[in-house]
Amino acid sequence: MEIIAGNLSKSYAGIDIIKKFSHHFERASITGIAGPNGSGKSTLLKMLCGYLTPGAGSIEYQKNGLFIARNDIFKYITLAAPYSSVIKDFTLLENWQLLNQFKGCREKLSYRELLDLLEWKNPGEKRLAQYSSGMVQKVNLLFAMVGQSDILVLDEPTSYLDTINKGWYHQMAQKYFTERTVIIASNEESDFSEAGKIIRL
Repeated sequence: MEIIAGNLSKSYAGIDIIKKFSHHFERASITGIAGPNGSGKSTLLKMLCGYLTPGAGSIEYQKNGLFIARNDIFKYITLAAPYSSVIKDFTLLENWQLLNQFKGCREKLSYRELLDLLEWKNPGEKRLAQYSSGMVQKVNLLFAMVGQSDILVLDEPTSYLDTINKGWYHQMAQKYFTERTVIIASNEESDFSEAGKIIRL
């Protein structure tokens, strides 16, 4: 699946956050979007995912040469970000059941296999609100990667992760980025290990 952004702009209170951004995110490409805090990375990702309407410019979505309507794009895109997370009032199992019911998975995984991927023992009935920030981020990332979607968008993917779990993230990326269009926004250069191209805002 492809995203074609043409002259995207977005401003808040008269201040330009994104100005005339254009790029063709090709099918099965991995693209990094770099920039310091406040450079507009998250705003750009939200526009590309359909969560924000651009102030100006256009976004086209194509799959196998066919255009996808903006209202239907949620079926094809998964966003993982600190501001877009799993449901913290639910247990891990309840979140897993929701993912399978409403999004589906790229491969058939049991709950036990999910725990193995997370490298956890059974967490029991704890709500995700009782997990550490790093544990919640790990769940958020894995759910995004195993979920059924053509486009995977990650905003600051290794935020809250310690050194060991940053290594875990890159192992999962090697497995689940294949045959997908992946967009990664970060101010950490190490987050772009898998990227074939980096755009600097």
